[in-house]
This record gives sequence, C-alpha cells and structure tokens, in this order.
Amino acid sequence: MDRVKKMVAEKPVVIFSKSSCCMCYTIKSLLSEFGMNPSVHELDEMPRGEEVEQALASSGAVPWFQRCS
Repeated sequence: MDRVKKMVAEKPVVIFSKSSCCMCYTIKSLLSEFGMNPSVHELDEMPRGEEVEQALASSGAVPWFQRCS
C-alpha cells in the first residue's frame, strides 16, 4: 500500500486504470474534457500491476477514486 500512496501523492488526480476498461476510458475522457491532466497508471501494462490492484482492492473500494487536496 505504501507504493500506491506514493503514486497517489504525485498529482492531485490519479487514475488506476486498465487499458481495456470502457468505464476507465470514460472517466479519463471526462476528466480531460474538464481540463484535468490526471496521472494515469494502466494496471495491465505496468510491472507489478496486479500487486497495485490488490492493494487498491484491500483499501475497501473498487473502483477506487481519491482526490487529494
């Protein structure tokens, strides 16, 4: 979970996505339309992506969305 917290701290908006997920695509497009430039981490394309996905799932919510102030 420490790795996930570090990734989330990088930018105000962070998306953990899967490249084949239509809902992830929709959220990324919507945020882009609002002029946001989130940090996007494609779980199925990153090394140890399954580990990150498990950490997110154990946080209690999937899909997982967190906005840092």
